[in-house]
Amino acid sequence: MGKLINKLLLLGAVLFIFIGTTFAQETVSEGKTEWDHGIVFWKSNDGNFSGRFDGRAFLNGAYFFEGENELSNGTHLRKARLAIKMELWGTWKTEWDMDIAEGIVEIKDMWLGYYGFNNSHIKFGHFKVPFGLEILTSSRYIVFVERSYNALAFKMGRRMAAEYSKWGSNWNARIALFGQTFDTNKNKTIDETGGGVATRIAFAPINNNDMIAHIGAAGVWERPDDNNWIVDYTAEPETKIGDVEILDTDLIKNTSYTYRVGVEASFAWKGFHIQGEYQILNAYRFNDLPTASFNGSYVYVTYALTGESRSWDPTQGEFGQLRPKNNRLGAWEIAFRYSNLTLSDTEALVLGGNANNITLGLNWYPNANMVAQLNYTMVNNSDNATGDGFTGGDQFSYIQFMTKFFF
Repeated sequence: MGKLINKLLLLGAVLFIFIGTTFAQETVSEGKTEWDHGIVFWKSNDGNFSGRFDGRAFLNGAYFFEGENELSNGTHLRKARLAIKMELWGTWKTEWDMDIAEGIVEIKDMWLGYYGFNNSHIKFGHFKVPFGLEILTSSRYIVFVERSYNALAFKMGRRMAAEYSKWGSNWNARIALFGQTFDTNKNKTIDETGGGVATRIAFAPINNNDMIAHIGAAGVWERPDDNNWIVDYTAEPETKIGDVEILDTDLIKNTSYTYRVGVEASFAWKGFHIQGEYQILNAYRFNDLPTASFNGSYVYVTYALTGESRSWDPTQGEFGQLRPKNNRLGAWEIAFRYSNLTLSDTEALVLGGNANNITLGLNWYPNANMVAQLNYTMVNNSDNATGDGFTGGDQFSYIQFMTKFFF
C-alpha cells in the first residue's frame, strides 16, 4: 500500500507540471501594494496575480514550581518563519515556507494548488494532513501558548500529499493521500512503506455575526514510515521549555498500521467561545499482538473582555484571528483549559503514562500583528509517566509566556 501511495503522489506531480505548463499564459500586468488587516499584499490590477510575505517570530519562556523532578527554566525562540504566498494566473496558488528557530532549518509548507473550480481546490506538495481542529489552526491564532496534549501526541504534521477540498457557506470537506515528511531520514530507509489516507469534514449549522456553532470529525489510516514497522508517541507537558517528553509509549514494534479518529465541537457567542476535541489512536500489530489504544482530549473556554469574536472560515473549516476593535487598548482575552492524554494500554503492555493539565490564560492583542500570552498550568502525571528518566507520579506547575509578532 505504501509503494502504491508513493507512485500515485509521483503521478500527481507529473500531472500538475503538465497542467501548469499547458494553461500558462504570457501577459504582463501592472499592479499595486495595499494593507489588509495588518498584512501587506501586492496585487495586479487585473486580479490575476497577488502575493504576500508571511513572517512570524515567537519568543517563549517558562518558570517551573514544585515537583520531584528538576525542570529547566528558560527562554527560547519558539518559531522564526518566513513564507511567500502567491496567487498566479487567477487560478493557481502556491506557498514556500521555512522555519529557522533554534538554528535548525525546517521545511514547512511547500505546495501548489489549483483553485479554478467552484468552491474547491486540488493541492499537491508538503502541507498539514487534514486532522484535528486545533492541529490545523495556525499557530498565530491558537488561544494558549502551546496546543493541547492530543495535538502534541497525535499530530500528523506536514507530509508530501495530494488533497482535494470542497466547501460551501457553512461546511468544509477534505480528503488527502499522503506519504512521508521532508526530513533528514528521507530516502535513507530500506523500504519506504509510510503513507496513508486522511479525511475531515466540518460543519457550521449556525454562522452569523453574533453566534457560531461548529461540529466536525476526521479520520486517518496510516502505515509506519519504513519496514521496521515501529511507531512511537510522545508529549511534553504542554510547554517546549525544558525539552522533556514525560509521556512516552517507547517503541511500539510490529505495527502494521494505525487508525486515528477525532471529533470536534465549538460554540461562539459574541465574546464567549467554548471548544473541545476527543481523539483516539489505535496501533494494529502483527503476530497476534494486541492492538494498542490511546486517547486524548481537551475543552477550553475563552471570553474576550473587550467584546471581540473570531469568525469562521468555510474555505478552511476553522476559526480565524481575534482582531482588536481598538488598536490603542487592544483586545483582552481570558481563557481556561482542561486537557488529558492517555498513552498507556495495560492489555497491550504499553505504559506511556497519562496526564491531566489545567491551564489559566491571559491574552493581549495590541493590534492585528501582535499577541502577548501568559499561561499558568498545573500538571498531574500518573505513576508510569516516566519519559526522559522522570520519576513517575510527579505533580508540578509552571508559568510561561509567549510573545508573537507576525506580518
